[in-house]
Amino acid sequence: MAQAGDATIAHDGAAGAWTLAAGGATLTLALDPSRDFAVLHLISPSGNAWTTATGPDTFVRIGEKTLPFGSRSAGFVYQNVTIDASGRKLQLNAVFDLTTKGLRVTRHYAVVAGSPSFETWTSFAPVGTPAALADLNALQLSVPAGTIRWLTGLRGDVAGMTDGEVETAFTLEQRTLAVGQQFALGARARASEDAVPWFAIDGAQDEFYAALMWSGAWSLEFDRTSAGLVLSVGLAPMSTVARSSVDGPHVVFGVAAGGLAQATSALQAYVLDGIRGGRPLTPLVTYNTWFAYGAEVDAASIKGEMERAAGLGAELFVIDAGWYVRTGSAGRWDYETGIGAWTPDQSRFPGGLKPLTDYAHDLGLKFGLWVEPERVSLSLVGAPDMNEAWLAQSDGSYGSESAPQLCLASDTARRWILDRLTSLIDEVQPDYLKWDNNMFVNCDRDGHGHGDTDGNFAHVNGLYDLLSTLRAHYPALLIENVSGGGSRLDIGMLRYSDAAWMDDRTAPSVHVRHNLQGLSAVFPPAYLLSFVTEHAAESLHRPRDLSLYFRSRMGGVLGLSFKSHAFAGSENANIAHELAIYKAMRDTVSASSAALLTLQATVVDGPAWDVLQERTATSHQVIVSAVQSDRGARTFNVKPTALQPQTTYVVTSVDLGVLGTATGAELMADGIDLTQSSTSAAHIVIITATRQ
Repeated sequence: MAQAGDATIAHDGAAGAWTLAAGGATLTLALDPSRDFAVLHLISPSGNAWTTATGPDTFVRIGEKTLPFGSRSAGFVYQNVTIDASGRKLQLNAVFDLTTKGLRVTRHYAVVAGSPSFETWTSFAPVGTPAALADLNALQLSVPAGTIRWLTGLRGDVAGMTDGEVETAFTLEQRTLAVGQQFALGARARASEDAVPWFAIDGAQDEFYAALMWSGAWSLEFDRTSAGLVLSVGLAPMSTVARSSVDGPHVVFGVAAGGLAQATSALQAYVLDGIRGGRPLTPLVTYNTWFAYGAEVDAASIKGEMERAAGLGAELFVIDAGWYVRTGSAGRWDYETGIGAWTPDQSRFPGGLKPLTDYAHDLGLKFGLWVEPERVSLSLVGAPDMNEAWLAQSDGSYGSESAPQLCLASDTARRWILDRLTSLIDEVQPDYLKWDNNMFVNCDRDGHGHGDTDGNFAHVNGLYDLLSTLRAHYPALLIENVSGGGSRLDIGMLRYSDAAWMDDRTAPSVHVRHNLQGLSAVFPPAYLLSFVTEHAAESLHRPRDLSLYFRSRMGGVLGLSFKSHAFAGSENANIAHELAIYKAMRDTVSASSAALLTLQATVVDGPAWDVLQERTATSHQVIVSAVQSDRGARTFNVKPTALQPQTTYVVTSVDLGVLGTATGAELMADGIDLTQSSTSAAHIVIITATRQ
């Protein structure tokens, strides 16, 4: 019925079945007026079945009743199937009426060429009167039992770590359930506060994976039965009233031949083509003022830092919080005073901010600006154009007495934000917008168009509405996703944003590598941003290992945040050298997925060496980043993975030059011997294909 590359949608009328296929995987649905809707088969590229039961892959909950989607006995009446095609993406829409409840319910499935992934979600359209819905589900499925892998969330955003602190953020975990055991994950407010909305399941030859495209509260449950694992993922318990068409949360799931690294590559291929629509990720060397200046920024100091940053090799300069009027500020780190004024402080920026955009462009830099649109300083509330009724509350409390949250469910609040954002962007003309979110409450206040339990749902949909409008108005604008660091990380945010600040705790280097190694199991490395900055144990002045500090961040988006005016000439030269190394390998980082070749780096009791591999889809080029943490382990043998066995590769160290040539098969079998260096604990080896 439709084809785009290896992505297809086929219809077997005699069997009453539809099959979606891509990347070697197939999903077959029973979809016909004469039968109940069901997932019949999910077949991996290896030919293995990944469903242990035939049945619907979602449900509709209305009041206390849970109705299996597409069940005729539950009242669902088949209407039709439509197909949409756009570029490399194909979409099937299965339309049913639930007449007794006054609903039209459509289940959507999408595939893109090259990825064994399936995106699915459910739309609800009331017919006549509004319809009450609850606990919107994205996917329920019965799959073979295997070890469950997941990733912890940010778990706090207090900057600064001690050497003895145990890692909790973004840690890869795993668990195997016995028959009768259950396991649950989720979030009460923002997506990745406690766990990232993603998981994988090990199979004998394959890896099953799923990621929820949702930035708010969510729920994931596993139930181990004698037949396998029953999984269900969707929104956290809630109820809402659909007065117009409503989409439930999207989820991407699939099965890749191989292990976790192959599942990561498959998911990220879908992210780039299915979610971002082919829009590339381009990690820029990013200077940010926050760790160096806090909120105490002014035009003169910014211009000086811009000049020095450009001289070092930076490509993007971002003014963080504090550029607005901060009357009554509590000091350098007080960014909340004045939030929502949207007016540059004329005493510090007498010409406004547009001259800084122009100055950056003259230096060859892109220019970026920090905003926190979802909050407003309480001192500004009550002004003629700022209505207190727009503020979010939970049990009568704002959650913050200095800068409460605006409820994005409110149409008028969203219009107020959008008007000020567009005015600011039109005036300043930045290339980059850093969209921050430092606190969150699940609003239950009357008058916003939501009820007691769906404020989170309404706010997240309002956020998506704002971001999609900005994307449409300013298609070239780059947007950074930051939420106290990484409290709002989910693959759906890649539709709207181009980089994500992982963690306010951007030092020491081992913590940054830990974050990058964990998060790159889910997100493209070129999306993950961290900063080189001054740290008590890692000073940039007379540094013990400058290369280590920079190279620990080169696997993702390389950020800088330090005052450079006091650097000696040799220190500047060394920093510029490290930035040149990053730029030389950036094209590979931009197009790569990652695989962790050792245990994850940790501040305490980590591996003697930690190694992350990044490779392009064709394996034409591979970057191996290895760090020696135990000085007693003087050598380490690294075995790269997923190379083309018959292809000849040249192996190059960024410090030592060409180390030799070998076939992919030889490198995967024999590995590459790394030896302790007298200059740095951080080694970068680039493996490049030369000929077949």
